[in-house]
Amino acid sequence: MNFNQNDLIPCEQVLPNIVLYIDHEIFDTQELSAVEIHFGQCPSCRTYMEREDATLTLMKNLLCNSLIESAPEELCNRINQQTQDLYNQMMQEGDSQEVTEITYTQTTYTEISAEGTTQIEITSEIRRQFPLE
Repeated sequence: MNFNQNDLIPCEQVLPNIVLYIDHEIFDTQELSAVEIHFGQCPSCRTYMEREDATLTLMKNLLCNSLIESAPEELCNRINQQTQDLYNQMMQEGDSQEVTEITYTQTTYTEISAEGTTQIEITSEIRRQFPLE
């Protein structure tokens, strides 16, 4: 972003950086100061930034609230049963090693772009760890 401390930077330079400002990702102190001065002197951009901030906060809250569901009990039961079946199969094959840990991890990554589109990526992983011999 090009700016001069004595001049108000143009709206065209501030608007693309509003989400960076809201997320506290403008690390250059002169640039941050110029953007804050612009918001102080340009009611239109300040209003736009406040609306964008409110929208992003609402979206984050909605996504957080809707994504904190527990896994359905049926799914948990199936995973536990499959884990037990795997263990039993290993024991029947004459493998005397014991399974030390089986973990199930589900990660949700949510990205909201500057254009307002939302991308949600859910990754699941089942990991088995066996003792070293």
